[in-house]
Amino acid sequence: MDSTAPHPIEPAAQSRPQWLRDLLGGSATSARIMNVAWKKMLEAPANLGSQVVAWPPVASRMEASYERAKRAHEAHLPALRDSDARIVRDLVTSGVSITSLEAMGLEGVDAMLTDAYALVARHFPWTRSFQADGEDIVAHDKIIRWGLNDRLLDIAETYLCVPVGYDGINVFFTKADGIEGGARRWHRDAEDRRMVKIALYLNDVDEDGGPLQVLRRRLPDHDRMVGGKFPILRQGQLEKALGDFEPDRDVISCTGKAGTLVFADTAALYHRGKPASARNRAAIYFNYMSRRPLRPFRCERSTISRSQIRRLAASMPQRQRDCLLWRDFLPLVARIVPPAPVWK
Repeated sequence: MDSTAPHPIEPAAQSRPQWLRDLLGGSATSARIMNVAWKKMLEAPANLGSQVVAWPPVASRMEASYERAKRAHEAHLPALRDSDARIVRDLVTSGVSITSLEAMGLEGVDAMLTDAYALVARHFPWTRSFQADGEDIVAHDKIIRWGLNDRLLDIAETYLCVPVGYDGINVFFTKADGIEGGARRWHRDAEDRRMVKIALYLNDVDEDGGPLQVLRRRLPDHDRMVGGKFPILRQGQLEKALGDFEPDRDVISCTGKAGTLVFADTAALYHRGKPASARNRAAIYFNYMSRRPLRPFRCERSTISRSQIRRLAASMPQRQRDCLLWRDFLPLVARIVPPAPVWK
């Protein structure tokens, strides 16, 4: 999802080691071949990890442990006000809940929006689709801090049924170029069994402005990992896979005014950012999963570094610090596997 998974950005030449740049030389064909090989090598540990946790003997033990954790945490789940409980019910029944900043009335909205629109102004007008880097986000840290609001954590924790981890934010600038690429193709996030991602629209988003779209139906032939990843589908491939695709019936298209909040389980359902064709879009995605996610090596999709996260966490209350530093709660073996890279 535009979200959920950032728009892939091709690795810049400077992100490759010098020996690889020397080897690529000036040939465009050899550069492409080596680029693919380099990416596959860096992604190999995460792909292997995904295959290991899917191996039946490992998977059954992990599922049993997960069910025990849910039962143990049941008595500690937070009490929700009615409007927040409705969001959780929506997530359970359809995987999506749409509301707004105004309707929720959360604290700290004005300070967060001041930072958000300062970040938008810094990049306006944008001529391509990209996401804000870690330095940008840390410089406007009221955005990431706002995602640790207790009510948002309570909603995520209640839906997940276990202690929540906060995997940071992604700030996306989507160009209205109609291109169906990256997170604008149908995909599922692979971080965990369940997730909550909250999309905040910073401008009005209609059908031509790149709304988050969630597929109501399952894809039996594609709801399984291949090579450590869920298949990624273009619109034509999705329609072929479903056979009797009807947009109004099969897709939840999350349009809304600036300030719209979309809660979605991007791990359970296929989704995408519809290719924007008429208007550019700026949106923030706040990312939540369990504190011990199924595939931690598929997490850390934000552009914020671990050291930046630790600096932010140092001044926060205990609950918020624990949510940010979720990696500290992983078993050692899970911390050893490096995360799949986010290409910049």
